[in-house]
Amino acid sequence: MRKNTLNATVLLLGITGSLILLNILGLRAFTRLDFTRDKTYTLSEASRKAMEELEDPVTVTAYFTDKLPPPYSSNARYVRDLLEEYRAASQGKLSFEFLDPMTQETDADKEAKREMKRDIFGRSFREPTSVERELAQEGVQPVEVRVVEDDQVQTKRAYMGIILKHQEKKEVIPVVADTQTLEYDFTTLVRKLTRPKTPVIGVLQGHGEPALQEKLRRVQQLLGQLYEVRPVELGESERVDAAVDALLVIGPKTALKPNELKAIDQYLMGGKSAAFFLDAIQVDPRTFEPSDAEHGLAPLLATYGVKLGEQLVADARSGQLSMQEQRGFMVIDVPVPYPFIPLLAQLEGDSPVSKGIGGVLLPFTTQVTLQPPEGVQGTVLAKSSKTSWLESKPFNINPRRDWREENPAVGGPYPLIVQVSGKLKSHFAEEASTSTSAPVLAESQGAPRVIVAGGSSALWDDFMGSANQAFLLNVADWLLLDSGLLNMRARGFAEAPLDKDLTDGTRNAVKYGNVLGIPFLLTAFGLVRWRMRESRRSRVTI
Repeated sequence: MRKNTLNATVLLLGITGSLILLNILGLRAFTRLDFTRDKTYTLSEASRKAMEELEDPVTVTAYFTDKLPPPYSSNARYVRDLLEEYRAASQGKLSFEFLDPMTQETDADKEAKREMKRDIFGRSFREPTSVERELAQEGVQPVEVRVVEDDQVQTKRAYMGIILKHQEKKEVIPVVADTQTLEYDFTTLVRKLTRPKTPVIGVLQGHGEPALQEKLRRVQQLLGQLYEVRPVELGESERVDAAVDALLVIGPKTALKPNELKAIDQYLMGGKSAAFFLDAIQVDPRTFEPSDAEHGLAPLLATYGVKLGEQLVADARSGQLSMQEQRGFMVIDVPVPYPFIPLLAQLEGDSPVSKGIGGVLLPFTTQVTLQPPEGVQGTVLAKSSKTSWLESKPFNINPRRDWREENPAVGGPYPLIVQVSGKLKSHFAEEASTSTSAPVLAESQGAPRVIVAGGSSALWDDFMGSANQAFLLNVADWLLLDSGLLNMRARGFAEAPLDKDLTDGTRNAVKYGNVLGIPFLLTAFGLVRWRMRESRRSRVTI
């Protein structure tokens, strides 16, 4: 008996010592295992590459208030683990520290926090401490969180911000409230800090397109976080400025002149890339008054293998409009489905532009079909649903149109956005041998990339929800050959839904199995263990 007890004690001490040794070694060597489907907790290839390419040190300071309540406490732990992985991948070029701003307060700050004042309305307030003023100047702002202290719910001022510095430059993540896209945001800021040149995205102007400061303010704001965004007017030129790395053509209302068409064609032949968001009509979202759009780009895009439709795509799976209706003595807002704003539950294919994105709105869009010539790869990025149909001119887009009296010829799905890439032929190839002015390239150098969408309203401020924003950023990254960022952003939008083709019976079985099955199994397991324990006890008694 004593020998067995001694052996058990030695075994326990050995296990305890091994665990202590592993913890000591863990202080110097960091690693973690990721069993998630999409490796959510593993650094992406783009992040690792960004760390490997660091030439000068990057310092990171994470300001997190200690003892945050859930779910913010887990956010702090995630940030610490993520920064550990960045540091390991950078071979020490990236360093970080975690600071609780409260520990940086001086005695004067602590005294100032106790001194409350009142404004002219009788509301109490206090002056900010020196630490709070310094963080505010750096761009890190406190947030109010609810905590339970002394059995009471109280509001606490907390910090959850990150500051990145490289040489004389600085970038800030003011609040880490959600970690879903944190890796993408962090890697993007590191690359922005350390890259020698900011890529330039040009937005074509001069043909009635919406101006950046009017309907495209959100486009400029989003892209401006990563790239330099500038308007491009071609005038009489036959060349796009060589400094422009990617070109966006968004909603021209008047036809481009021949020299402008040639400028865009030769821009693509030079190996650059462009995205075209083109309309059959443009609609004022306040009055729903349509106006014709004659961009004149259809023949050019047909050369590259893309055909633009002339009919509007309407879809029973659509966005909604808020319409005012008289109900007795009151006027109330009623949500009404509007088929001319197709709602795409999920974009198509495995392209990094569309992967993992759903919920995109495509207002007033036409069909866009692929007819790629030899050597050109074409991919459909977005389709309408099976319950969609085509409407011809003159378009009746009245929001109060009574669909109960109509029976549209449903024929969907229809392709709405496509991409092509590869060896493109010039639309002006015949001029290559006869041109006496500037030389004309008959085919593309390299493999330019082209995206074509059957409408531009999806990028207007009125419709730029989170899904449309993610799609725009993916388009920009793809045009600039930044597939790493594309894949990383897609992880933030990735879901693991049930198979859409499952029967209702199977769905209910899975649902109720999760709700009732797991508790039942745990209860059954507990009963089995109890019966085994009782059986052993009865044998000992006998």
